[in-house]
Amino acid sequence: MYRVALCEDEKIYSRAQTKICREILEKLNIEHSISVFENSAEFQTSFSNGERYDLILLDIVMDGTDGMELAREIRGHDSEAAIVFITANPEFALQGYDVNALHYLMKPLSKDMLSKLIASDYERRFQCNYFIVKSGAQKLRIPTREIICFETVDRRVIITLKDGTVDYSGKLSEIAEGLPCEMFVRCHIGYIVNLKNIKTLTRTEAIAANGKIIPVSRSYCATIQKAFLKQMWEVC
Repeated sequence: MYRVALCEDEKIYSRAQTKICREILEKLNIEHSISVFENSAEFQTSFSNGERYDLILLDIVMDGTDGMELAREIRGHDSEAAIVFITANPEFALQGYDVNALHYLMKPLSKDMLSKLIASDYERRFQCNYFIVKSGAQKLRIPTREIICFETVDRRVIITLKDGTVDYSGKLSEIAEGLPCEMFVRCHIGYIVNLKNIKTLTRTEAIAANGKIIPVSRSYCATIQKAFLKQMWEVC
């Protein structure tokens, strides 16, 4: 779940920004929640009660605690949240460096720019650590560290995990585009393996930590051996 907080005290902007955020997140197919705060005091109450967010959109000029001071309070307890300032006044832009702000956007909000920021931040947080897949009526978020390999079987893809399997309709070529290339490598026309879960590699097969034997074809042999050796050196 990608958690977004929007703190804006002008209702006309608040409604517009919420609509834009929702449209972006739905288009990117990101499971999300959006919490809207009409002033800094409302956000402070939520934050002090332990609520945490992945992306925080802050208006800088607000009654009470302004957005810049609020960002400093956030950073005192949360160094990971992505903070984006949204305001009509460009003179505050340089101050964002004090709180390690992700970006500074002018009103009215640019949908294209925010879409790029969200896509990049979401990928950094989730896509390298999780693989999201629809299996039947379910939407699963699988930790990449649990994946042994992807295997094509009768026009479906089987994901072998350390403790089970998941199958769904898909193509290996499409899957490969969304996986971290330093971890996942194609070793056969019908297989992609997670190198971090391979304990032994020969010219013809890869043996996983759970004992599964995965074929290595001649055309992919050099590529996977190079990647496997690189990983070994990095570990060392």
